[in-house]
Amino acid sequence: MKNIKGLVVGVGGQGIISFTRVLGEACVKKDLPIIVSEVHGMAQRGGVVESSININGKSPLVGEGEADFIVAFEPAEALRFLKRAKKQAKILVSKEPVLPPTVKEGLAEYPDLSPMFEKAKSYFSEIYFIPGQELAKQAGTTKALNIVMLGACIALNIFPLSIEEVKTVITEVLPKKIHEVNLKAVTLGYECFS
Repeated sequence: MKNIKGLVVGVGGQGIISFTRVLGEACVKKDLPIIVSEVHGMAQRGGVVESSININGKSPLVGEGEADFIVAFEPAEALRFLKRAKKQAKILVSKEPVLPPTVKEGLAEYPDLSPMFEKAKSYFSEIYFIPGQELAKQAGTTKALNIVMLGACIALNIFPLSIEEVKTVITEVLPKKIHEVNLKAVTLGYECFS
């Protein structure tokens, strides 16, 4: 199997660490070597969180133009990390923004990202948008965004795993009280692209 490396990015509180935990456990169960490295930039205050993932490789470091995939839980963060993607990378973006405190307080405006994404679409052939937070709400809580995104990744063949393998790991590593919500979330994310 070839090496698959890329980034999962967003802001603090979006569940990126849980995403990588479920993904990592699913890979280990399938005997796929995986290396994960996480960067938390003021994560508890809504700062950037970046998780580098390398399946079947030697290093989690992802340089400019090296990522096979980018999974972005927040659209502005997707744009920030696009320079690290290969031209043929698969890019999955949850389209609902997470507003920073300055925007919430009326001190700044969230930028219109549409022109930048249109430009990116002319370069990257595989950019996918998903109503991640909306699907997470349908599952029962916006906190399930991470698992919605994981389900979508499986449907897009970003990771060499089946939806059944991921569902098994969800029931093994996440607390029992959130199994139902997360099983629904992974299914909704998967069905978006299957």
